[in-house]
Amino acid sequence: MSLVGETEEFMLSKEEEPRSDVDVRIHHFFVCIGAQKAGTTWLARVLASNTSVFMTPVKEIHYFDHIGGLTNQLVDRKRKSRHRKYWQKLLTQLHRFPSLHRQRAWYRAYMGNPIDDRWYASLFRERDGKRFAGEVTPEYAIIGRQGFEHMRRLAPEARVLFILRDPVMRAWSHMLHYCRTTDRNATRLSVPELIAVVKQAPNFEALGDYATTISNLRQAFPAEQIQIMFYEDIHNDRASALRDVCKFIGIPFDVSAVPLARRFNRSQDAALPEGMRAYLRQRYREQVIAVRERVGRIPESWESEFCL
Repeated sequence: MSLVGETEEFMLSKEEEPRSDVDVRIHHFFVCIGAQKAGTTWLARVLASNTSVFMTPVKEIHYFDHIGGLTNQLVDRKRKSRHRKYWQKLLTQLHRFPSLHRQRAWYRAYMGNPIDDRWYASLFRERDGKRFAGEVTPEYAIIGRQGFEHMRRLAPEARVLFILRDPVMRAWSHMLHYCRTTDRNATRLSVPELIAVVKQAPNFEALGDYATTISNLRQAFPAEQIQIMFYEDIHNDRASALRDVCKFIGIPFDVSAVPLARRFNRSQDAALPEGMRAYLRQRYREQVIAVRERVGRIPESWESEFCL
């Protein structure tokens, strides 16, 4: 067995410490709930460079969608895989050893059981001396009003950021990703075949229902704890958008000290077929109108896309 395997096996076989009856509420906390392919990876990396901010080493925790039975991202197999990758980096990326070594306590908490509110709160207890903590999980957009109310019970003062992207392009990115995970080439599928993909992809409908997410959020959190932004606005002026995010969270930030132009987790470069674009425009037109009514505006590119 490799050293990585031995180390991991040791970590997983340790007896769990008794769970004391302590307050599980999370303070100085923020969460970004989506949307997919809307710059959330970039935002997480940039915020992680802030000396006042602790971002979870695993970007997407998936706690609230997991306990809601909406995804299976926290099954043991997937957690073990992430834990194994951590140990591989620790043992091979020597230039990062000090920072990676400091994450050992966090991964110990991440691999704990049972997965409940205390487990989730434990992920933000060790913050490496930083005041604020946060995570980014786009699937939280579909946890519903009860899910957001649960989130608020755990973190009463949480700041919740919801980033929206043109629903046509979000849907296309979702389709491309789903096709890759199912060993299909979306660029070689006909429009009817692509429409079939829409019906097969998990949570496709819910992840594109921005209006319902906004309504559920506003029923669970006060307005001052919610910020809705548009991916297109962020892309057009990253410095200004980042300044707004930091002000909303309540953290200082020097925009000159971060790689604003760098991109992470880039989408597959594939043109959207016009027939599929027409289908998605028709599908999401009423959704876009509803977003405009709830938020008060939409980006010009959305207006152009949907001829509004």
